[in-house]
Amino acid sequence: TFGIALLSRYPIDSPRTFYMHSEGEQTATIEAQISVGDRTFNVFVTHLGNSGPIVQQEAILRDLRDKANVIAMGDFNFRPDTDQYRLTTSILDDAWLLKWPQGNDGQGVDPVDRIDHIFVSPGTSVLDSRYLADPQSDHPAMTTTIEW
Repeated sequence: TFGIALLSRYPIDSPRTFYMHSEGEQTATIEAQISVGDRTFNVFVTHLGNSGPIVQQEAILRDLRDKANVIAMGDFNFRPDTDQYRLTTSILDDAWLLKWPQGNDGQGVDPVDRIDHIFVSPGTSVLDSRYLADPQSDHPAMTTTIEW
């Protein structure tokens, strides 16, 4: 499988991993609840197959559709001009665009090339969202700070 992990400074509750249809390397998503104060977040971490197959993204979206306070993050392997991205942003908000609605090319990352994403439930307050231009892997990593 592609390697995924969920790390948190807050307690992780009810973690589970579910596997998705894959050709080649098996892909999976981690789902867990993380409580911060009196608010519980439904957190999803994934690494989709090459080109972010829509069948894999549909599986994740089915699982999170009726949940509140969602944070879905990972290497989705799809860009903002794809059907997978449009389907996802019909349900969740792109955290990077919540911070940079006009795009921010001063970060050293071309916005059209983004494949790591953090998607959040509508109404989530994003304080900051950045792509790290240094080579953490074969593409820029992403970090986002939310307020609750």
